[in-house]
Amino acid sequence: MHGPSITFFGARPGLELSHVSRSSHVFPRHFHDDLYAIGLMRRGASYCLGPGHSDAIVAQGQACLINPGQVHSGVPVCDSVITYTMFYLHAELIRSLAEDLSQKPQAAPEFTTLICDHPALVASMHGLARALTSGCTLARESALVRTLGDVLNACGGIAHTPTGHDPKLILQAKEMLCADLDQKITLKDMAAVLGVSQYHFLRTFKRQTGIPPHVFRTQRRVEQARVLIRRGMPLAEVAQATGFSDQSHFSNTFKLYTGATPGQYAHLP
Repeated sequence: MHGPSITFFGARPGLELSHVSRSSHVFPRHFHDDLYAIGLMRRGASYCLGPGHSDAIVAQGQACLINPGQVHSGVPVCDSVITYTMFYLHAELIRSLAEDLSQKPQAAPEFTTLICDHPALVASMHGLARALTSGCTLARESALVRTLGDVLNACGGIAHTPTGHDPKLILQAKEMLCADLDQKITLKDMAAVLGVSQYHFLRTFKRQTGIPPHVFRTQRRVEQARVLIRRGMPLAEVAQATGFSDQSHFSNTFKLYTGATPGQYAHLP
């Protein structure tokens, strides 16, 4: 049987992620001054406030939400072995996301519940963990804003304030996502140009197109790559012109959406 393991990721400024497997470690009562902590229990169960608080157990399929300064512990139930993921988020990051969600100045919010067992919300947090360790910048930022926006809305007392009702919003967004495919584009910059919150933009784009912005841009890159390949451009130049990070990323993504590698597509009759 494999022993315990822990892996840390500096996912982005203001956010650290850790994956812990097969751990029996007991954390004493402690707190984090300027950090929010979100824990996703993947296997087993743990007391969040110590064994004397049986109503504060985070179990498999649930998440725990810890505010800055909140005293908590981490004690595996019945001396079991647990597997979990932790997000450590700086207070300024959460405050800025709360302001984006509400579209008004905010003090750092507080989670209103310790244990979250909402399946869709917990699944979204797992998706965020995956996105933060893979994918493009736009995909990571989109997952962060969408998931933590949903968490703050459901468990942080921060209401979403819809912004922007311009019917041209999606048309403008598509034009931006189709332009300069060899350059990085950020969710924050797009939302600022469109005059809406990042959270509102994501929800509106997905609702009206059926896919998130980063997927739309990826598909546009693939379509442009097809055009350039058929024109005879060398594959390495195609990858660079369409903004793929490397040849492997280009080949895997192209095959995902076309069923053929770029090399195979180049030799089609």
